[in-house]
Order: sequence, then C-alpha cells, then structure tokens
Amino acid sequence: MGDRSAAASGSASRFSDLEGFVLGLFWQSGPASPYHIRRMMLDSPSTQWSASTGAIYPLVRKLERMGMIKSRSERTGRRVRRSYAVTPAGTRALREWLGPPLSREAVSVVYDPLRTRARFLGLLKPEQRREWIDGAIAALEEVEARVRRWEEIYNASAAAAPSDEQRVGMSLLTRHAELDLSGRRKWLAEAREAMGGGGDDSPVKLRGKGRAGP
Repeated sequence: MGDRSAAASGSASRFSDLEGFVLGLFWQSGPASPYHIRRMMLDSPSTQWSASTGAIYPLVRKLERMGMIKSRSERTGRRVRRSYAVTPAGTRALREWLGPPLSREAVSVVYDPLRTRARFLGLLKPEQRREWIDGAIAALEEVEARVRRWEEIYNASAAAAPSDEQRVGMSLLTRHAELDLSGRRKWLAEAREAMGGGGDDSPVKLRGKGRAGP
C-alpha cells in the first residue's frame, strides 16, 4: 500500500513521532519552508529530534506524497521560495496522532540521555562520580539559559500566530522544560548528597524504591 493510500485510509498510526511532530510544526507555523521547520528544531534546547538535512527534507517530501501537506511557490525578489501548508487530510491525521486516545508510546518515562549514562556510574571511581554530577548540574544551567532564549524567540512567534489554537501549546512547552530541569537538578543534588555522605566505597543510595529505569 502506497503512502497516499495509507493517508486516505485515515491512519496516523503509521506516523513516527518525528513525522507527527514535523507535521504539527507546519500546522502551528502556517505556511512554512522546510528550512524554517529545521531552524526551529535546531534552536530547540531539546536534543530528542534530529534536525539534519538528511532527516528533515526527505520527511517533508514523504508528508507531501501522503497528502498531509501541500506546497506552493512564492517569489521574493529573484528567489523562489517553496512553502508548505497542512491539508485538511493532514489536520485530521494530526488530530489522530495527537489523541485522545493517547498512544502507549506517548505516555512513558521521558527520554533522558543523562539518566541513561547515570545507570553506569558504578564504572567510575567515587571522585569521578562526584565530578560527573557537578558537570551535569553545570550543564543543566546552560540548558536552562537556552530554554529562556528559546522562549524569548518563539513566544514572539506564537503571539503572531493567526489563531488561539496555534498559540495554546507554546507556553506549555516552556513550563514543561522548567519543571523537567527542576526535577533533574533535584535528582542530581540527591545523588551528590548521597555520595558525599558515605565513604569512598559506599554505594549511592537515593530516596525512593530504587527501581532501575532505562
């Protein structure tokens, strides 16, 4: 079954999260170029998505083949700019991907490469573990500064959005980032306190049930 046939069947379950996210950016930004979408992703404080040209441009072509977006050419001086807008079929598919009902993949422990690495801290010597934690805390402060810069840039864009529906999610993004960073700093502070309270060979014991996560 081809891409367009899959779209016609109304199944957004075929979307990866990256495809749904990029389609949502086109919807939120109004007619936009692939470069604009890629720029938004590169400016994001999150490293979850790949914003490489090898990922974004083929994805845009796929969404167009599926009938999710439609292109038009605009001339600016001597340059011709191609922009894309979400089609009615794309809006329906985006609503299906968004939910409700929410897919199982949408509700999980948040992806965190810092936590993934922390799982193997036992490989390091105690003083290296403390150095790792201090470095992680300092890095989170840099991420927090990037979140503030992102907010300044894209809140202005959100204010210019043509509808309340396109504006409503932007403030939620910043607040989620703030809470996420706060929780990660608290987790690291507990880890540093646990390490500082014991001898060099003491295992790290944090509050909670101690269940291992990914």
